[in-house]
Amino acid sequence: MMTPAQGIIAAMITPALLILASGSLVASALLRLGRVVDRSRVLLAAIEAGHVAEPERVRLELDRHEIRARFAERSVTLFFSAVVVFVIDCLSIGVDYFVHGAVQWLPTTITIGGMCVLVAAAGYMVAESRLGAEQVMGEIERGRSRLAAQER
Repeated sequence: MMTPAQGIIAAMITPALLILASGSLVASALLRLGRVVDRSRVLLAAIEAGHVAEPERVRLELDRHEIRARFAERSVTLFFSAVVVFVIDCLSIGVDYFVHGAVQWLPTTITIGGMCVLVAAAGYMVAESRLGAEQVMGEIERGRSRLAAQER
């Protein structure tokens, strides 16, 4: 049988794991955002230098990078928000313990809210990843077309 102190420690493990997972997802989202920024800067440098052979394609790429950056930024914001929600969740478990279970609904409600935030953030990351994959596939197709033209 668990003592009340052991029970509160066990109850706090779940939010702690969710904080750890959210932090890991923040890192992943920040890496993706960094890649979008780097690729955008390469395109912008080419524009500044006047080395744009296909302006319409570059314009399309910039538009896609803008959308990807928004998706990645939103996911980073939501993942950080989830960390905050799960920290508040830990505090609510402590509050519930000190008021002898009078607000048992509070930690559960906060945990569910945090999970909803994680799902929303993951949705933005999926959208950003799909857009990134479409861009890569387009680049591969353009490369293949150029190779085929050179072989003729």
